[in-house]
Amino acid sequence: MESSSKLIQYFWTLVEQLPSLLTLVGCIIFAITRWKRQPKVSLTIIAGLALLFFHALVFLLIFDLVPPLFIKPGTVEDTTSVRQTVSLVLGILFNTGLAVAFAVLLAGVFMQRTPGGSNEPQPG
Repeated sequence: MESSSKLIQYFWTLVEQLPSLLTLVGCIIFAITRWKRQPKVSLTIIAGLALLFFHALVFLLIFDLVPPLFIKPGTVEDTTSVRQTVSLVLGILFNTGLAVAFAVLLAGVFMQRTPGGSNEPQPG
């Protein structure tokens, strides 16, 4: 029964994140449609969006699977300091992964810009 309740919990967590995940997929599709215009920009943006997508899925599992490895209810490991340390380390890893994904995404957004603010070639 434990296994099926975990799967149901994962399902509902995915449902909660569905709007964000669908938005990321939509943006990836949009970047693919712009591939011929700006291949380097599109590739970088797709990489950043894919990192954000996988970050959400990976940390869904990490936040569920890692704490029980270090915190066992009713034992010596079940102390406030252990809980705080596990939360701190997971928080640092989560935010570092998020920062890297956003850095790649923003690099793609701002790369190959012209000084005039327009990426389109000027006529004439």
